[in-house]
Amino acid sequence: MSISSIRFNSSQMHLQDYSLIKVAGADRESFFQGQVTNDLSSLPINEGQLTARLNRLGKLQSFFFIAKLNECLFLLCPKILVESIKMDFEKFIIMDDVVLESVDSDLWIIFNHFLEDTQTKEPFFDFNFYGINARLVLEQHPTLNQTDESELEEIRILNGWPKWGADVDETQFINDSYLNEIAISYKKGCFLGQETAAKIENNRGAAYYPVLLKLDPPVVLGQFLKADFQINLEEGERKAGTFLYQVKDMFQALLFRDFRVVGRELELLFGSKKIKVTVMNLPFYKNFSKAEMALELYHLGVENFQSNNLADALECLKRALSFDPSFADAYESLGVMLGREEKFQEAIEWMDKLLIVSPQSVMAHTNKSLYLMRLGKIEEAEAEKSLATVKSFAVFGQEAKLKKQLAEDLKKKEEEVFRREKMFLQVLEIDEEDTIALYGMGDIFFQRKDFQSAIKNLEKVIVVDSKYSTAYLLLGKAYEAEGDIEKARSVYQAGIILASKRGDMMPANEMQSRLNQLVVSPGLS
Repeated sequence: MSISSIRFNSSQMHLQDYSLIKVAGADRESFFQGQVTNDLSSLPINEGQLTARLNRLGKLQSFFFIAKLNECLFLLCPKILVESIKMDFEKFIIMDDVVLESVDSDLWIIFNHFLEDTQTKEPFFDFNFYGINARLVLEQHPTLNQTDESELEEIRILNGWPKWGADVDETQFINDSYLNEIAISYKKGCFLGQETAAKIENNRGAAYYPVLLKLDPPVVLGQFLKADFQINLEEGERKAGTFLYQVKDMFQALLFRDFRVVGRELELLFGSKKIKVTVMNLPFYKNFSKAEMALELYHLGVENFQSNNLADALECLKRALSFDPSFADAYESLGVMLGREEKFQEAIEWMDKLLIVSPQSVMAHTNKSLYLMRLGKIEEAEAEKSLATVKSFAVFGQEAKLKKQLAEDLKKKEEEVFRREKMFLQVLEIDEEDTIALYGMGDIFFQRKDFQSAIKNLEKVIVVDSKYSTAYLLLGKAYEAEGDIEKARSVYQAGIILASKRGDMMPANEMQSRLNQLVVSPGLS
């Protein structure tokens, strides 16, 4: 993605399709904590989060952003849901001191407000909108550019955020949409509909759930909007999913659980048209926090530099520091890049900035010494070299402490492994087919690199319980480590089918990833 993307810049958008509800009253937080799906208690002041409202059967009634301010709560709702949201909550306000009131005001979003001089008046709150840092304000900023709404819609699709009436409605469970990842906390305690949602989540999850499918080769699928697609299996064709949206070489689809394994290659049938795809997880843009965005920009900058595009590389690194001003590697890389271009004075200035955020940096002084030497400032260069030497001793001292700590941690880990081994052996003396103990011993042997013993225990696990999906994963790893790639591949293939049918997606995804590596690079362990 280009650095010109709205993900990396400040912009503003008139939020015409949303309205604001103000919630006052002494019981507002305790009331909503028990009524909505996300955890309001952990939300900081002046921040918002996506949440949903379920009915007693666990089906969606609405979803919206809820924000916590000092004196009130705000609900940022799709306009089409405002009246139903108010009526729904007001039915449950009996003895609680809670008052809901619609706010008649223009609503604006500022994306990445911290990148520009965007001082905003109260009230405002910060939140995640489609996977981008956002701030809700009640007035237009005088100078900020307007958001590219077509790009924003692409980001919405690629990150899986649904729209009410288009992607989700009151006939669905929250488990059926990506709201299940971004709008619910299963650890917060009770809320209306929680029992049903948790039961679905803890069983096998939704039968059909949104994923991204990468097209190979790219093809336009516009004529198949909302259409079902099939897949060929040994027992014949069956429905695999429903096409939702396409963005360039990817499309979002509801995919059946048996095929939702990241990295798995599928051949889909749209009528008589065959399409090859690879399964990808949502969201596409996984970075959201300031530190994550800074790291993404840093890597983009390094790629540009390696492609001899210095101007874009420098811009990426400077933008990375706008997201995270304490990012030491970005300061150092800026200085090194400028130094290689023989812009020594600028390079020195960036090394000085590095020393502000990382006073113990040895490389800052080492690089400064080199650049000062190239500028003919011999005495200053020697002084920086001396400082580098002094600080390197401090680093060695820290490394010695770290090695000691690692040794202590390793000893504790070995003691814990010995304790587990003793427990598992005692269980196996009583029941030699106990799958938990057999798997535990297989894991211990694997950690000790005794792969033959690990294989022996793990194969017995699968004989006793052919549905033990994590045993397939560890057994495949053991065969890889032994160099028996064909057996590893066979175990992974069987394990992927089993785990995906059971809804055990973590081991299924890891097995698919390792299987893909074996296909690309046989012998890889």
